Amino acid sequence: MTKAASIDVGDLIEGQRFGSFQAGLMFWICTFMLIEGYDMQVVGYAAPAIIKAWHSDKAAFGAVFGAGLGGFMLGATLLGNFGDRFGRKHMIVSGSLLFGFFTLASAWADGLTSLLVLRTIAGIGLGGSIPNAIALVAEYAPARDRATRVGVMFIGYTIGSALGGVIAAQLIPAWGWPSVFIVGGVLPIAIGLVSIFVLPESVRFLMVKRGRTDLVLGLLRRVRPDLAIPDNAFLAIEEENKEGFPVAHLFADGRASMTVLLWLAYAANMISLHFLTSWLPTVVAESGVPLAHAVIATALLQGGGAVGSLVVGRLLDRIGTLGIVAAFLVAVPCVAALGHVGTSEGPLMALVIVIGLCVIGGQVGINALAGTLYPTYMRSTGTGWAFGVGRVGSILGPVIGGKLLAFGLPLGMLFAAASMPILISASALFFLGRLAILRNRAVGTAAQSTAMPSPLYQASGGPRP
Repeated sequence: MTKAASIDVGDLIEGQRFGSFQAGLMFWICTFMLIEGYDMQVVGYAAPAIIKAWHSDKAAFGAVFGAGLGGFMLGATLLGNFGDRFGRKHMIVSGSLLFGFFTLASAWADGLTSLLVLRTIAGIGLGGSIPNAIALVAEYAPARDRATRVGVMFIGYTIGSALGGVIAAQLIPAWGWPSVFIVGGVLPIAIGLVSIFVLPESVRFLMVKRGRTDLVLGLLRRVRPDLAIPDNAFLAIEEENKEGFPVAHLFADGRASMTVLLWLAYAANMISLHFLTSWLPTVVAESGVPLAHAVIATALLQGGGAVGSLVVGRLLDRIGTLGIVAAFLVAVPCVAALGHVGTSEGPLMALVIVIGLCVIGGQVGINALAGTLYPTYMRSTGTGWAFGVGRVGSILGPVIGGKLLAFGLPLGMLFAAASMPILISASALFFLGRLAILRNRAVGTAAQSTAMPSPLYQASGGPRP
């Protein structure tokens, strides 16, 4: 009788090459993120037409904008642990269908109250699905390019947000504002149904949480077609699995300080990011720059962010959290300098591109870090709560910006204030990296083998995979 071969699932994932399986996974996740990017911005594109059709007050419509963010926060925090219980794939599919159906229903909303409720529920679907998409990509990627792959998937989100404006500009004049919600509802429903058949479940989740070695065997053969894996192979993975309330684990086993620092970094950077995306066109236009050029500046911010998603993601893979810290330290003086360029459009556009690269790229880096900081049994929960807490910053950013503008601050002081949360985020990430070094020394190399390798640990000078 032939002795069964012993195979470490983690080692097989770390040794993979980028092939058809990996390309297919990234294609479907990027498509999913592209549609989510469109859906997250769809109300903003439809708002002028809705306000005109309903004769609504512009200020009252602000609650509708906040509803999507509030729903996202609820979905990320309340549904994140479901991904650790039922699987990444199930939550991605369920989230797609949920926000698809309620976005579609928004086309038949008859007032601000109904639209607010529908956007809240749609946001819950978005919040429950994106953290699980990050977890799925992270758990199939080798440590050497894990953050880079997360960065690629968020380029899909950025493209979807930008394409939404182009699509809305064509649909609304011809078919009215409901048409953008119909498109935004049908597409995620379609991708959700297709994902049932084409999206794989995480092999790490199947091993750690379900013990489904029968399913893992087939997936590993797709991940590593270069290996001949026998049917009687003994599959194992060196990762811990603990029972109990997943959120409590975020503060157990020495993780409390790291979790708090991650949340602080998330929320602080989101304050500055949404301060800039909300008020940059208005402030720049009021300084004397033509409005059309001020809008272009905001588009360049997003364009720089798309590039930054790759650049900062690669830095995170190579040097760990110091890569994000460096990006934020570059961003701080650039944001502050916005208040001193006046109507000089060349320097303004150059600064905006660099800010987008560093601030948006750095935010994607934090997304990737959240997806790798925690072990498999709690990864979806950890990522979801980081996203949810971060959304508090996205809500506060525009509000703080509005208050500062109401005080009539000079532009120099206004943008200096906008740069401060970025500095706070950089500081939190720096201490997070230092804390990881101390934790590594305390628990030893053997204990670290139970957790998924992280860019955080690479930054501490530990062995690279």
